[in-house]
Parts: sequence; C-alpha cells; structure tokens
Amino acid sequence: MSDSIKGGCQCGAVRYEFVGDPIVGAHCHCDNCKKFTGAGHASNLVVPADGFTVSGELSNFTYKSEAGNDMVRYFCPKCGSPIYGTGSGNPKAVVLRAGGFDDPGAFKARVSLFTPNAAPWDHIDENTASFDAMPPPPPPKD
Repeated sequence: MSDSIKGGCQCGAVRYEFVGDPIVGAHCHCDNCKKFTGAGHASNLVVPADGFTVSGELSNFTYKSEAGNDMVRYFCPKCGSPIYGTGSGNPKAVVLRAGGFDDPGAFKARVSLFTPNAAPWDHIDENTASFDAMPPPPPPKD
C-alpha cells in the first residue's frame, strides 16, 4: 500500500488526503504560481485524482495557464489558503500545494518549471531537472 499524504488549510476548515503514488513533485516559477502563492515559486505535488479526497467548503478561481490550459485553483474561503488545482492539460491529475501538508517531508521536488521566469532572489534548486516551460507529460504506465 502506498503512503498517505494529509493536509489542509491554515484555519482547519478544509482537510484532504491522497493515497497512492505521486506523479511528480515540482517547483513552478510561472507568473501565475508566483502570484497565487505570493512567493518566488509554488511547490506542487502532482497526484492521480482517483486517490485524492477533500472535505470542507472551497472557493475557486479559473484562468488560462501560460501553456494555454484551462486551470482551476481551489482555496479555503475562510483563511485563503491554497489547497489544490486542476487543469485541462491533465484532467486525471490534481496539483496539491505542498505548503499545506501535515508532514512537509512528504514533498520531494524532481523538476523546476518555467525557470526563465524565476525571480532573481529565488534560486533554482540544483537537485531538480530544469525546464523553460511545461514539459510534455510522461507516457502512461502499463
């Protein structure tokens, strides 16, 4: 059985759990992620949607990504904490915001995305593969 990742918002009104094998951990430096987090990048864990459950009231915001996909970001309407996102580019995946994990050690970044957009004071993690944009998704596992 795979490990469970649990997390939630700052005020505790929203809780979530993922059980399964994550797809990839990423630091994203795109302009949308920087604005959404209020930081130099977003630390995201992409997971299969079928292993994800969430409880509590959520608000959302819809926009176009830099790659042209329709994106929806979900957040707590009480405290504003970002919870997860979904996108038309990979509708079977959920993008969890690693800052909300109960165990921060559950997040491991393997890639850094949109690295030319990185703020000069936000250094790229040298232990990750770097991409100028969103790379194509890996082929499906058999």
